[in-house]
Amino acid sequence: MNLMNLILSGGFTMLPLLVCSLVTWGVIFERFWSYRRLKSDMQSFHLESMNFLLRGDFMGLTALCQKNPELPLARVLSAGIERLAAKDVRVQAKWHEAMERRRLLVNQELRRNFWLLGTIGSASPFIGLFGTVVGILVAFQEMAKTGSGGFAVVAAGISEALVATAAGIVVAVIAVMAFNAFQTRWQGVVLTLKLQVEELAEILSTHNTSSGN
Repeated sequence: MNLMNLILSGGFTMLPLLVCSLVTWGVIFERFWSYRRLKSDMQSFHLESMNFLLRGDFMGLTALCQKNPELPLARVLSAGIERLAAKDVRVQAKWHEAMERRRLLVNQELRRNFWLLGTIGSASPFIGLFGTVVGILVAFQEMAKTGSGGFAVVAAGISEALVATAAGIVVAVIAVMAFNAFQTRWQGVVLTLKLQVEELAEILSTHNTSSGN
């Protein structure tokens, strides 16, 4: 039996499971591509930005952030630079708070679409279970029509039930494994981002204090 026949034999519950599977793989490829070189790119940006800060080259630092708008660290650092470049002293004084707020927002953006994996991982077994119930009902209906039992009568319904159950489990396992893998990767990126932001904030604070004096 080829894959298409196997899917069709699972009944109409295979349609939502197929949609869930496509969404799961779409999220997996999107998140994998997003995280692929993120940590190494952030490390390179961190070293470059520290060099600019230590030299006091804020124009070069601003240009570096504008050149890398997709990097989380660049977006966080841009928030602090924008505040420090403001004319209002009260706005300048809140540069560190602005960076922290931006960091929290970036943390949430890095978890984009995780909820889809979690929802599919939780719901797919129940969709498969629903297909199981439908398959068993079909088997009993066939028995009622023929007025007799036997494997030949209930085979189609039992097959539909087993295929739907297996499909639900497979989709759920893939979604849960992907969710756990990306969750671990996300935690590592968030920790790295926090440490890098704190280190850059220390240098910025030093420069800001020196300018104030």
